[in-house]
Amino acid sequence: MGRSVSIDLRIPGLRSNVHRVLCALLETGWSYDDDGHINYLPVGDRGDFDWQWADLDRWPDVLAAIKVKEERGEIVGISLIHEETGAGGEFLLDPREELLMICLTINTRDIRTVPRFVDFTWYLERLVPAISRAGFTIECVECCQH
Repeated sequence: MGRSVSIDLRIPGLRSNVHRVLCALLETGWSYDDDGHINYLPVGDRGDFDWQWADLDRWPDVLAAIKVKEERGEIVGISLIHEETGAGGEFLLDPREELLMICLTINTRDIRTVPRFVDFTWYLERLVPAISRAGFTIECVECCQH
């Protein structure tokens, strides 16, 4: 049986700073290199979650699309992988709700002594400092495993 694992972070001020939060994550060990590609939601994707793939050298184009999505108030979606471990998933940044939603789908980290239970602390230790250093506070954290 599969499992669904997610982390939601409410970040006041995300509304006009999606790009800043994303850059803060990229500067602290997260990468958009998802097995040699960039996996992202294109401009105009209004809840269809029609993920697109782009070659790594297309990052400037993907970044431009992210800025357009931010301006339009669309959900920005990109797969991010932690460079040290290969753990990651789909990061959804919703400027209207000021919410970062992360679906942990790639090499999910479990607690070493309790297999099949996600080590949420490992993820939070790599997310919260990056967001805080970028000048944002986190109002609420919700971790969920089904």
